[in-house]
Amino acid sequence: MKRACSQQVTPCDVAKTPRRPLGIHSTKPVAARWSIKEKYMKLLDRLDRIVRPICIPNLTVVIIALQVVVFFAATSDKTLIGRAELNWSAVMAGEVWRLLTFVMIPPARQPIFLLFALYLFHLMGSALEQTWGTVRYNLFFYLGYFLTIASAAISPDDSATGIFLQGSIFLAFATYFPRFELRLFFILPVQVRWLAYLQALGYGITIVAAEWNYKLMTIAALGNYIIFFSPLLWTKAMAKKRKIQWEAKQVKVNPNQPRHTCASCGLNSNQQPDMDFRYCSQCGGEHAYCSEHIRNHEHKMST
Repeated sequence: MKRACSQQVTPCDVAKTPRRPLGIHSTKPVAARWSIKEKYMKLLDRLDRIVRPICIPNLTVVIIALQVVVFFAATSDKTLIGRAELNWSAVMAGEVWRLLTFVMIPPARQPIFLLFALYLFHLMGSALEQTWGTVRYNLFFYLGYFLTIASAAISPDDSATGIFLQGSIFLAFATYFPRFELRLFFILPVQVRWLAYLQALGYGITIVAAEWNYKLMTIAALGNYIIFFSPLLWTKAMAKKRKIQWEAKQVKVNPNQPRHTCASCGLNSNQQPDMDFRYCSQCGGEHAYCSEHIRNHEHKMST
């Protein structure tokens, strides 16, 4: 049985038809997924409101300037770095400045390595601040900052610095811009994602084999990253899983067989790889149509 395709779809009909957000495929109801996402975004918005009064514009530049000052000051005072490290027992003894100075410790002692490290920190921190905005970038940094202080309180006799905190900024940048290419030591071109993989591997080894205080600093550095990126990482993992499952199914399919064939004119995806084929929801069964016939065909009803 066939009937003419004369029925027009009205805005009301479209509004009544529930649609799945693009790029999301899950067994969970759409409302439940968006509820989780909305709760997560509301949590970040609430934290943004807390941080907004104390946020610092161009935070990366401020930290770099302080680290340069400490670097030159440490050349004449060899004990300065030790007195700037975060040590909870010393803080409890009255050296409260350590709560601030540990992020001012330069990440390297040699000028050439310091120049390269500060260059990367400025590049990546500034890019994240432009991507997120000043408040959200400050929130990311403050989360890592307070988690580092908490790790120092758990292990009060050990000292901590901000080098792992700056490492979390590197991981965040690599997550947003994985194919960004930089020249290692200004010579060797390498995509930043490969360096991030090496850093993640180093963090894993540190958590397993290093001393207790380094384990805590690593976990603290990963804490703010996990808080910010766990939804994105989960989505990517699920997308990768679906892609692997789909590719496994395609192995069993004849590679010469077209994936889509227009039920009206017979045009298939092998003949026109760029053609946008769609399936009609009003036809019985699964019938694909090319862009010319998707709105101009007779509905095929199942018998």
